[in-house]
Amino acid sequence: MMKTSLWISRRLRLGGSGAGSPAAVVIAVAGVALAIVVMEFTLAIVVGFKDGIRAKLMGFDAQISVEAPVGSADHFIALTPELEATVRAALPESAELRLSLRQPGMLKTDDNFQGVVYLGQSPDGDFAFERSNMVEGRWPDFSADSCENSIVLSQTLAQSLGLGVGDKVYSTFIVDGAVKLRRHTISGLYQSNFGEYDRTIVYASLQGLRKIAGADSISATRLDIRGLDSESIEAESELLRHALVSAAATGRLNDYYPIDNVLRSGALYFNWLALLDTNVTVIFLLMLAVAGFTLVSSLFILILERVRTIGVLRALGASKPLVRNIFVDLGLRLVGLGMIIGNVLGIGLLLVQKYTHAVPLDPDMYYLASVPVEIRPWAFVALNAGVFVVAWLILIVPAGVAASTDPAKAIDCE
Repeated sequence: MMKTSLWISRRLRLGGSGAGSPAAVVIAVAGVALAIVVMEFTLAIVVGFKDGIRAKLMGFDAQISVEAPVGSADHFIALTPELEATVRAALPESAELRLSLRQPGMLKTDDNFQGVVYLGQSPDGDFAFERSNMVEGRWPDFSADSCENSIVLSQTLAQSLGLGVGDKVYSTFIVDGAVKLRRHTISGLYQSNFGEYDRTIVYASLQGLRKIAGADSISATRLDIRGLDSESIEAESELLRHALVSAAATGRLNDYYPIDNVLRSGALYFNWLALLDTNVTVIFLLMLAVAGFTLVSSLFILILERVRTIGVLRALGASKPLVRNIFVDLGLRLVGLGMIIGNVLGIGLLLVQKYTHAVPLDPDMYYLASVPVEIRPWAFVALNAGVFVVAWLILIVPAGVAASTDPAKAIDCE
């Protein structure tokens, strides 16, 4: 029966002979194409936006951080062999351990000043995120003694203080009640467009900050952990917490080390991103409603123009399921045409935006310089499959009306 219905439906012209048929076809195809384009844009932009913000958060703040021991007087954490072995045993091999020291201070020029946080990190780490944000100058080799007084600050901060690459600037620190002054050289400028982070974070030498803060060669304020699967951060945090508690309880570690992760420290941003999922759901439902309405109305028009055909088929012995399947197949031809057009337009425009960044954004408001796009093939395949299934279910209603038409009245109708 399915083969017969498909054979007959393929021989029914979508254009028909009536004046309203071509318009109905155009509206139906356009409705499906529009729905596909809007849903693909929504999916790609939301995923791209979430990935972009997550990458910035995890670039400035480690995925997991091990803090100084509870009760520590100097608030430093020493990366002893025992602590390193415990941490590495609890985490995947991909985990990257990086000591970091954050020291509050103040950048001062002759006529201006700004409170900042100086961030020094183990120089043997992967600084791909930091290097990708560089817009001027160079990223210093902080492992070299010659770069001990080099710093990298944001372009936003440099402009507000009237500074540039190569300029020397005084940094003031207050450590244990004592004021310490250092003269730093600006080696480069970065720009992440991430609001408060750009106005606050100044990259500096870990070795130089240790001297200022009074920390030894294996100590810092945190042990940062990166290189984990972003979806497993919470689970890895729990595993590491249990490992540290167990090590402290059995005496393998002398202290208990609390931990934190970016999902908690950046909870404000992650909760904001979670709200986007609701917007996606609403847009998808609206677009499905638009596509469904245009399909139903267009198929009804096509059915009305083929009343005589329906009557002849029924008079020749065609069953109701056969007639219903004929018009479902006819409607699916419209859906297929609309999906092809929608995918060509949607994916084509998304690729243009992905590689040219043609549509800009206000970085101060959106934290990104252009509309982000992330194309995930499996998600687009699932989206198209879902639209096709929903369209098929919707088409059953008007096709059922066609199947229930009385053959005698259909043949006699003018």
